[in-house]
Amino acid sequence: MGIFSRMNTVIKSNLNALVDKAEDPEKLISQTIIDMKAELKRAKRDLVTTLGNAKRLDKEAAEAGEEVKSWEKKAVLAIKSGDDKLAREALKQKQRVTKKHEEVRGRAAQQLSMAEEMKDALERIEAKIEDLEARKTALASQVRKAREAPDGVGGSRFGSESLDELERMAGRIDQLDAEVESHSVLDDGPSKADLDARFRALEKTSGDVAVDDELAALKASLDD
Repeated sequence: MGIFSRMNTVIKSNLNALVDKAEDPEKLISQTIIDMKAELKRAKRDLVTTLGNAKRLDKEAAEAGEEVKSWEKKAVLAIKSGDDKLAREALKQKQRVTKKHEEVRGRAAQQLSMAEEMKDALERIEAKIEDLEARKTALASQVRKAREAPDGVGGSRFGSESLDELERMAGRIDQLDAEVESHSVLDDGPSKADLDARFRALEKTSGDVAVDDELAALKASLDD
C-alpha cells in the first residue's frame, strides 16, 4: 500500500501549494498531473507484482493440494499392506501438508483481493487525472477567482469541486494507510506470537487424535 502513500504526498503537496497566492495555479495543476502520472505508472508496476504473487501462491496451493491427495493414497496403500504404523505416518504428513495448503490458499486469496482493490483505486485515480488534464485551464481560472474573493466568499477552498475531490481522496488514502498499519501491528505483536505458540502446542496434542480418527475412517471405508 506504499503506492497510495506516495500518491497521497503528491496530492497534498500540490494542493497545499495552491493556497499560496504567489504560486501560478495553472503550473501547479500541470505539475500535479505530471507527478500523479509518474506515480500511477509506478503503482501499475506494483499491481502487476501483486497479481504475480497471487498467481504464484495459487500454483503453490494447487501443488500442495495434489500432495495432500498423494499422502492419502500412500496411507491407503499402507493400510492394505497391514502396516498401520506407516499409514499413521502418511496421515501425519497429509495433515501437515493440508495445513500448508490452507495457509497458502488463504494468502493467494488475500493477494488477489488486494490486487482487485488496487486496480479499482488506480482506475478512479486515472479518471481523476484525465479530468484534471482536460479542465486544467478552467480550474486554474477558478482558483484565481477564489483567491481574489474576500475571505469566506465564493465557493470552495480551492475554487473547484474537482480539486476538493482530490483533497477528499487524500483523506481516504490516509485512512486506508492507518488501517493497514494497524493490521500489521496486530499481526506482529507479542500477544499474537504468544497465542500462536499456545495454539501450536494444542494442535500438536490434538493432531495425533485426528490422525487416529482418520486412520479409523479410512479403514472403515476400505471395509465397506
